[in-house]
Parts: sequence; structure tokens; C-alpha cells
Amino acid sequence: MQHIKKMVGAGVLALALTVTGCSAGGGGGDNKPAVDNSKGAAETGALPTTAWTVADYAAVKDGGTLTLAVDQMPDNWNTMQVDGNVKAGSEILDPTTGGPVVNTVDGGWALNPDYATEVKLAGEDPQVVEVKLNPKAVWEDGTPITYKDYDATIKANNGTNADYQIVGDNVYKDIESVTKGETDFDFKITFKNKNADWPSILGGSTAGAVQTAVLPAAIASDVTAFNEGYKSKPVPSSGPFKVGEVDAAGQVVTLVPNDKWWGQKPKLEKIIMKVVSRDALAQAYANKELDAFSIGTNKNNYDTAKKREDGAIQQSGGLTWNHVTMNGSKGPLADVKVRQAVARAIDRDTISASRLSPIGAPVASQNSYIYMPGQKGYEDNATSVIGFDTAKSEELLKEAGYTKADDGTQEKDGAKLEITYTLDANNPVSEQIFKQIQANLKVVGITLKNNTVPEDKFFSDYVLKSNFELTGFAWSGTAYPVASTESIFYPVDAGQNFSGVTDDKLGDMWAAANAELDPAKRIKLANEIDKAIFAYTPVIPLTPTPNTFGVRKDLVNYGAGQFESINWTTVGFKS
Repeated sequence: MQHIKKMVGAGVLALALTVTGCSAGGGGGDNKPAVDNSKGAAETGALPTTAWTVADYAAVKDGGTLTLAVDQMPDNWNTMQVDGNVKAGSEILDPTTGGPVVNTVDGGWALNPDYATEVKLAGEDPQVVEVKLNPKAVWEDGTPITYKDYDATIKANNGTNADYQIVGDNVYKDIESVTKGETDFDFKITFKNKNADWPSILGGSTAGAVQTAVLPAAIASDVTAFNEGYKSKPVPSSGPFKVGEVDAAGQVVTLVPNDKWWGQKPKLEKIIMKVVSRDALAQAYANKELDAFSIGTNKNNYDTAKKREDGAIQQSGGLTWNHVTMNGSKGPLADVKVRQAVARAIDRDTISASRLSPIGAPVASQNSYIYMPGQKGYEDNATSVIGFDTAKSEELLKEAGYTKADDGTQEKDGAKLEITYTLDANNPVSEQIFKQIQANLKVVGITLKNNTVPEDKFFSDYVLKSNFELTGFAWSGTAYPVASTESIFYPVDAGQNFSGVTDDKLGDMWAAANAELDPAKRIKLANEIDKAIFAYTPVIPLTPTPNTFGVRKDLVNYGAGQFESINWTTVGFKS
């Protein structure tokens, strides 16, 4: 049964929002070399999961300043709070945070010895995870990080107190209790419902889509502090770097080594994160004002980046996918047949080719809501439902009660079928996608109007409030796609379910998938969910975006990567 969202509240988010243009980001590192700058990735075969240059700690010189770009300053420095769930904030704070788990190059997880001496699944019925924290781990003020911090963080995020404006209750909601072990550094997490993505809440997030693993108990246990206490100041660091200076006027954040850091000394003496408009990114990199930047799928950026004589192009698989979200809570898009007619009219393969071919990437459309192409579990569940077919599109519109007028436009009850597409200003990729969709829809008689809004208001005033009919941006996911995707589609009042519609059966389906600890069985369940979502088509997936970076040649252990967490102590420049 389809359920329609009546109103949008504060909501919760589980994946980081990102604009469809270019933004800085990170990946991970293994021993794969950077992509050869002389040829595109399509010529080198399948994209690696990590493409940056790896160097041993001893081979990285001491000191140096790394300068990177971000899209905006954080709206809230607590990335667990709904307004803080923007990719730029995660990128800025990534060097200042960490947890017991890190992501590996293949999307799995491994122990992070800086934060824990042991993490293990100790039981499956009930599911019990045992964690032994590193007693040396401390907050920025020297206070030890203990089980109390994890207990308070889990309780804040489990959804039982609606006053907490949380990013998402995925995994957290399935936890029964946190119990102290022999010391304050040992604890057990007991689940009331099994959840296979449990490592994700212990730090197992991909750089650039990072969600803080833990907050100090004093913050997590105080609703006001959690929601509002860090709108204008950073949360305390628990990583190798801390925020040294915030220049709000100049929109620059300077990170410096955390003097309370207990682990391996970071090589860099400073990291500068500055806001650079998307249309100025490539030139800033070419002018050597930036040491690396995310090219995205902009050909001009790609061509400009290739001209830097001391730079290289790196390209890895990605976790970001562009889409069109349809607001199905009102207007013509409340009819699933109209939503599917819109989807059928859009030539997704041409849109993908126009974005990927110019940057030398393998051309593919995104055909799953859950998995990325190349990721284990990925199946094409889209083509049978929303594959490009203008005749089928017009047939669906006819079934929905529309007829074609003499001028070729679709009408119903005397009203023409006109839909407005909301997009962010100064974003050439958004503009390109809009124009392509507008031309596609015109063929079947649908008029698509443009509503361009200020880029700094796009998410806050339009996307987050479902204040649109059609809109487009990108989801930046994690290596744990099943649980983290849930709140885009279910329940209807999840804050990131911007479509305003759902299918009530998804709740039980996701509960079953999250509880399945057998990987093969879980993939099968996840694809059944995927098919159920396509059946009511709230979102039109467009293009999977590889991570394509311009990177200064002597920069190591940072660049294009898909899954692996960045080790910020090893990021720096070759000796």
C-alpha cells in the first residue's frame, strides 16, 4: 500500500547530501598507482576502488600544508544532527574524528588500533558486539573516551526521543543496550533486532560521507547541545587533527595537529579547507591554489586539471549517484503512472554518456537504489520499470487520464501537464541535466519549467523541506548501503524521504534484510527491496559518479577512492 507523506518535520538523514557539481572528498589507499594521466579510465579497464598514490609513513616528509576545497561551511558542526549532514561538513571534520572501525579497500572493515584493541561479533542470537577501547584515546581536552560516550551517542540516535534532530536511526534503533565491562573502556552492544551493518556506527564510514562515530556523553545526552550547541563551533576533536581557526567571513577552516593525539604523529603541519565556488575549482587547482580537487563529471574541469604540469588525474569507483527526486505527495506526480511516465521519457543512458565519456570514465546508468555498479549485489532493477521508452511513457499518461492536445502537450481536465524542476544556481552540471530532461519530457508532451534557486539555500529551503516538484542532486553513500539507504524511502516521514511517498511493506522488508547476517541471503533481500521501490518510482536514478580527482603529483595517501578510510596521519607530500 502506498503511503503519502502529509508534512515534513525536522526529519532524519542517513546519507550525506551533495550537489551534482564538484566537491572535494576522499577515499582510501592501497598499493594501486594513480590512473595514467595519458589515457582515460575507460582505456585502463575497470576502475580501481582506490586510485591514489600510496607511500609508507617514513617516505612522507614532515610538515607541509594541504589546501583543499569544500562547497560550503557547515550549517551545523555536529554531523549527527540533521543540518550537519552535508558532505562539505564531513570533509572538513574527517581529519578530526575516528572510531574503532575503518573501511578497507574492498569495502569491508578492519580494527582501528588507535581507538580500540578489539572489536568482535561475539554472538548472533542475540546479536552481541564486544568493544575494547584503547585507554589512550582522549577527547581534545584530554578527557578519556569511554563506554559512556558510546552509550549516550547510541541513545541519542536510536529514535526514541523525537526531540533529537538526528541524521538517521539506522542500526541504532536495533540496539537493546550498552553494558559496561570490567572497566570504562570495555563494553557490549546487545541488539534487540539483528543488523548486519553494525560496523557502520563504530566509524565504518567512507571519507567524504563520514558520520561521526561517537560524541562526548555531555553533548549526546543533552538535546539542546546536540541540536544547537555546535551550529557555530566545532565539536571536540577525537582525531589526529583539530580545528585551529574558523574564518567565517573568509569561509576558511584551518586544521592543525591535535596536541592531545595519542597515535602516530600526523605528517602535515596544517590542512586548509576553504570554500571555493564550483565554477572556480578547476582554475584554482590549475593556479596551484589547491593541492587536489574533485573534478566530478565536468569536462572543462577535467581538461583544465590535465593541464597542470605537476598534477595527475586519479579515477576510482564511486559511491555517489545522481538522480531526480519526484515529490509524490501532491500534484500530478502523486500518480505513480505519471511518475513512471516521466521516468520512461528520460533518456538516462544519454545523460550518463554526456557526463562520463568526456572524463574518460566507463559509461553506465545507475540501475539500483541500493548498490553501485561494480559493487557486490548490484543488479539492474530499473530498466524493466523505467527504461527509456517514449511510447510507453505516453501510454502511461493516457492511463493516468491525459490526452495530447493539438499542440502536442498533455492535458487533463483542461489543465496542461506542467512540472517545475528546482535546481541550484551556478552549477553547470545541474543546468545540463535539467536541459536534457526538459528536452526529453517535451517529446511526450510534458512541459518542464525551471526554478533556479540560490545555491546556499538549495538544500535548506527546498530539498530538506520537500519544497519542489522535481529536483536533482546526488546521494553520497557508504560501504554499508542496505541499512543506510532505508531512510531515503521509508518511513514516509523520514526526513530524507523527500519524495513524500513510500510503500508500507518496506518496513518489514528492511527489517528482514538488516537482520540477515548471511551476505548472500542479504543481497537477495536487498534486491527485493530495490524492486519494490521501483514499483512506485519515487526517484529516478541517473548516473553513478566515479571519483575523479586532480591531484598534485607529490601528494600521497589522499585522492580518489571508493571505500577505504583515509589515514590522516600518513597524508602528506613525498620526501
